[in-house]
Amino acid sequence: MKLHLYLIDLLLMLIIITGCSGGDSNSDTIAATFNLAISIDGPGTGTVISSPAGINCGTDCSESFTENTVVTLTASRETGSLFAGWSGACSGTDSCSVTMDEAQSVTATFVEYSVDCSAYATYTPATPPLITLSAGVAAKITLIIMHGKASSPLYLSSLNNELANAGYDVITPYMPWSDVTWDGSMCEAMNYIDSLAAQEAAKSHAIIIAGHSMGGAHAMIYAVTAPAAEVKGIIALAPGHFPHLELPLLAVLDPAAATMISSSIAKAEVMAASGNGDVLDTFDTLIPDLNDPLLQISATANDYLSYHALDQYPDIHDVLPAIKLPVLWLAGDGDQLTSIYQMAILFGRITSQNSSYAVVAGDHLSMVSDSAMPIDDWLIDMGL
Repeated sequence: MKLHLYLIDLLLMLIIITGCSGGDSNSDTIAATFNLAISIDGPGTGTVISSPAGINCGTDCSESFTENTVVTLTASRETGSLFAGWSGACSGTDSCSVTMDEAQSVTATFVEYSVDCSAYATYTPATPPLITLSAGVAAKITLIIMHGKASSPLYLSSLNNELANAGYDVITPYMPWSDVTWDGSMCEAMNYIDSLAAQEAAKSHAIIIAGHSMGGAHAMIYAVTAPAAEVKGIIALAPGHFPHLELPLLAVLDPAAATMISSSIAKAEVMAASGNGDVLDTFDTLIPDLNDPLLQISATANDYLSYHALDQYPDIHDVLPAIKLPVLWLAGDGDQLTSIYQMAILFGRITSQNSSYAVVAGDHLSMVSDSAMPIDDWLIDMGL
């Protein structure tokens, strides 16, 4: 009888002990994690970062995240490159979100910087270009030279004649920024130069795209618009009109002028946003005169923004490293812009073969008259 009672007590104790243990039903479980792998592809350069933190690719391109974590990826291009888009678990060009319910892989593609003007019309000037034909044998090279801001091709006549005497055909077109009435956008101007180049290519001519001042800046911009194979080089004479450089400098050197330029940009942006982008109005632009740096021009809001808005106009820091054609950059020893822009340092961003930088006598305007010989020497050195 006592043994029976002892066994009953022992059984009850086992039941109590087992019940208290709960069969591990409340024990902690280890959350699953999945790996996110990032690849960077293409000829351009850039980085990808994640939120939550963990991915910083280039350096750290693989990280594990807790199951069902939503990871946001952001691509940032480096100077001279463009972000072309995502592939893999992401698509498009905006920041993208990946849910980590399994291992994921994403590729970010970066390409070299370029300016795409294919969606724009071609500028048609009211006045045909000045054409100066070779004074000797039939020319095999045509130079297309763009004039500076608020001027015309006429002041380039002496240079044109010297180049023609050296055996070149020269075309100096009227650009949209002639005089103080601007009647075409930046891309329309580039398409116009492209059409002139095509005419010369049809003659089996090699083509050099050149420009002075604002024209010089646009000669370098043209170099990254995928020019035809017949275009063999770029010449920039005392190039100017670099808004991404000018506005920060102006804020220090002449805050009042900087305010005026910023106000003009804001005014044009309001007009464009309200549907009045094609309405003609007056705006301020910069000229290379530290004593009186502002010039009032007439233009549509859209055209004005194409040359001045920092989110529309090409940044020279992006343009220069993307140039593949040889560049001759001539600066004037008496030109204030040579030192203000630190032109020799800017030129150092150009990596294309046979590119050359030289300083010639003269200020921003007069240096043009000393440019024919170095142009001829450079073209001969290139075998053209």
